[in-house]
Amino acid sequence: MATLTGCPGGDDDCFDYGSSTRVDDLVKITPLQSTYNIGDIITYKIIIPSTNTFFGEQINLFEKTNDFNARIYINPIIFTDNEVSYIKGSIEAYGGGWSTVSYNSENGTYELEINIKLLKSGLYSFYSGEYLEFQGSTKCNRYRLDTNIEGWNSEGKIEFNVQ
Repeated sequence: MATLTGCPGGDDDCFDYGSSTRVDDLVKITPLQSTYNIGDIITYKIIIPSTNTFFGEQINLFEKTNDFNARIYINPIIFTDNEVSYIKGSIEAYGGGWSTVSYNSENGTYELEINIKLLKSGLYSFYSGEYLEFQGSTKCNRYRLDTNIEGWNSEGKIEFNVQ
């Protein structure tokens, strides 16, 4: 995977080194099991503390970016032909696997929680390659956080059957 981060318009005050990182297992699916029945509900959830050391030193992502709605890319296969209800966060207007992870000022976290009622039977097998983007302006304060769904297999996939 290649990640490029650059400064718009040749700004001199940009220092983007270290603004991309990977932290495993930030996304949870509960309950995560090998077999479900039609109509079962699973919860897709991520909570990111705004103040963290993910990028090497302690930073507060909200203070750095003033981003009230970070973006996360989720493999859309988990949503297709299922009933999706956003509890926290929301789907982005143009979809395509993008959702917003909303900043909660009461506890200083970015949160997304989605209930998915499984209505499509068959094998679900998809790569877990979620990533979040935090960007409050065009001024070189973009942060990218790559992660995965906890419980992925040795091939980097989440797999389960719905019957």
